[in-house]
Amino acid sequence: MSQLPHFTGRLADRILHYRAQALPAAIRSKAIDCVLDNVAACLAGVSSQPALSARRMAHATFARGETQVWFSESRFSPTGAAFCNSMAASSLDLDDGHRLARGHPGSAIVPAILALAAHEHYSTPRILAATAIGYEVAVATAAAQQYDRAQTHQSGRWTGLGVVAACGYLLGLEPDQLANALAIAGVWAPNQQANGSSGYASQTGNWAKEGIPISTMQALMAVDLSRTGFTGPIDLLDHPSHYDFGHPIDLNLAPTLILDTYFKRYACCRYIHPALDAYSALGDIEPASIARIEVSTFGWALRLANKLVPDNLVDIQFSLPFCLAILVLHGPRALLPISQSVLGDARISALAGQVHLVIDPLIDRRFPAETLASVRVTLQSGTVLENAGPIGPSVLSPTDVREKFKNIASGRLSESLIQQILDATDPENCNINKLLLALTQDPLLCEP
Repeated sequence: MSQLPHFTGRLADRILHYRAQALPAAIRSKAIDCVLDNVAACLAGVSSQPALSARRMAHATFARGETQVWFSESRFSPTGAAFCNSMAASSLDLDDGHRLARGHPGSAIVPAILALAAHEHYSTPRILAATAIGYEVAVATAAAQQYDRAQTHQSGRWTGLGVVAACGYLLGLEPDQLANALAIAGVWAPNQQANGSSGYASQTGNWAKEGIPISTMQALMAVDLSRTGFTGPIDLLDHPSHYDFGHPIDLNLAPTLILDTYFKRYACCRYIHPALDAYSALGDIEPASIARIEVSTFGWALRLANKLVPDNLVDIQFSLPFCLAILVLHGPRALLPISQSVLGDARISALAGQVHLVIDPLIDRRFPAETLASVRVTLQSGTVLENAGPIGPSVLSPTDVREKFKNIASGRLSESLIQQILDATDPENCNINKLLLALTQDPLLCEP
């Protein structure tokens, strides 16, 4: 290994010398789940307004190519396709996440890797190793951020570094090229200071939200630029005032951080999920019998917009009362994904108005390592139903991830195409090139 003086250089060395064959079975299995879950999130979001906007923009901006925009008829350069697939995967808040990062690595990393893989045809072991490496670098970088300097928790600030790590590994960049690509992606990352629950702007119901697709596009551009000799501030990660990579975030590239990736049962902010699962744990309750619902949770959940009368799907994604009211009235399937039809539903808004949020000091102290909630329902009769203790969001198993995909795909894709995708991501016989071939099949969706 070369002895590059900066952290980006040392990291580049570790990435480029990782052997795909060394990937442990558990990490390989998790990487497969991450790929399938992001395909499911993309399928759910491919007809959303931001995904449609992204494809329209891409037709005018990116070169026509052979890289497929999943579940559509559009084909662009790898960067254009990755941008569009990232937009679809992240648009409905169904994409995976990581508590340590407090954000969403997969909807950047998976679309970028598969866009390159569709163009270059890498082996499945190398693609899965690249996936694990991308998650490792993205999550560790997010956790190492010093938030008094970063000023935001939004995913686009750090997902690009994971994209560069993964794609630089796939492409076999030179160490100095990869170091510069990491630096370029880091310094060009969207600032995101206005947006989201950690931002200063009040208009959080917008499609720009986490900045994941633009970080994906910029990261792939950084990779291409670095191959031409373009440079960035390669001491980007050397300053503890901005990034502290002390234990346990030392980036020794095991890579194991992907193992703690969570998958989402509902198409809304993860901060909302504990309340939804806590309510479900109370059993069947007749909605008309409810007088009041009190949710005890952590402080960041109360910092969401929590609109009772949302204007759009993004508003719903960040409204605990409204999502809980959907669950009460229509059941969990109504949140996978959320339909436009719930907008303007006075009955949902009325029930959301009966939801009261309070900060529980004990729950708040356990955040961000744990996201918990407890629910207390008071019925019209005066009867009170409540959880025995705080409840965390449900953990989806590999079987659950496959069921999630099937539920989303049902009625959207043909049964044969659904089976092709499931077969290609079978844990025992995974073949990413067969998955990519399946993703080029004609969908049942109509292109705008």
